[in-house]
Amino acid sequence: MKAANFAVIASVIAVAAAGCEIPDNPADPDATPARWRQDTIGAACVFTPERIRIIGLTEIIPGAGPGDETVLSVYVDVFDAYDSHIKAPVRFRFELYEFVPRSSDPRGERLMISDIDLTDPDINNSHWRDYLRSYNFDCPMNFRPVPATTYIIEATCTTQEGKRLSDKRQAEYTPGGPDR
Repeated sequence: MKAANFAVIASVIAVAAAGCEIPDNPADPDATPARWRQDTIGAACVFTPERIRIIGLTEIIPGAGPGDETVLSVYVDVFDAYDSHIKAPVRFRFELYEFVPRSSDPRGERLMISDIDLTDPDINNSHWRDYLRSYNFDCPMNFRPVPATTYIIEATCTTQEGKRLSDKRQAEYTPGGPDR
């Protein structure tokens, strides 16, 4: 009986001491998992952008008068690894495409490109809407959109680590619509 108890206790201690992880070798930094190394930006700062989302407040705003230009007003959420809204020093590129229905890629001809650099803190703060925890960008459109037409807005975010995040959303241009 003592031998059986000893065997059970010894095996429990052996399992607890060994653990479930593969032991890392501190002498070999290549053997250490990347999430534990402090020399990578992701490990040193976990609050880096992981994904973006163009939100439903995004719209095409017609000019007030005949000489005024139409504006693409884009609202973008930036999320970290914990799915929290964050501000980050990134670069955005907004592209507007014609919508092609019944196509595997609904992006038709590219109509507009707008690049915005948020690495400067003052510019970053000017686009941040704290009450929404989102960014807002008003991009002047260099063409007259056709009423009752659907467009595709694509946002691409480039982080300081060089990671590219993107999202697409449809927007219909309806000047003088129900909310105006």
